[in-house]
Amino acid sequence: MQKRKTPFTILWIILALCGGGLVVWDLTAFPDYIYENPSNLPFDHEKHGESLGLDCSKCHPGAESGIRAGMPSKMDCMDCHNLPLSDSPENEAFEKALSDAKEMPFTFTSLLPANVVFPHGLHVKSGVSCETCHGSAKEIDAGRRPKVRMQDCLACHQGKRGFPPASTDCARCHR
Repeated sequence: MQKRKTPFTILWIILALCGGGLVVWDLTAFPDYIYENPSNLPFDHEKHGESLGLDCSKCHPGAESGIRAGMPSKMDCMDCHNLPLSDSPENEAFEKALSDAKEMPFTFTSLLPANVVFPHGLHVKSGVSCETCHGSAKEIDAGRRPKVRMQDCLACHQGKRGFPPASTDCARCHR
């Protein structure tokens, strides 16, 4: 006599399959961001941040108060680079590239799923530094920025990374 599967058993099978699917999704849907420099405008985060003392929000609008942090426009760069820096060939090449650059010389495409919301401003107000998620300026410039995965977010929200626990309600981040 064959044992009949109950609705409860079928529910557990469905939940197990969904759980496996979520694990695969988390491993593939949270890759590094895509950062492109179509103008080939040379940029060094360390020269701007550590050397000059600029914080991320100077060049990335919304980093301290918005939902998303943006990329600098040509005019943002020109705010500081409106005068010749020196007679060095490196600076002359930069100034030439900047003068020839498009209005938005840098592009950024987040590969987070469209339904995931990360309010930068709220995290900054909670004391989370940009480096916590994005890595150091040296890592970013070398293309070795850490990948942000859902388990990293949960570790912070569960109080396992030196921050006080915060909401782990799925609907807060997944819309």
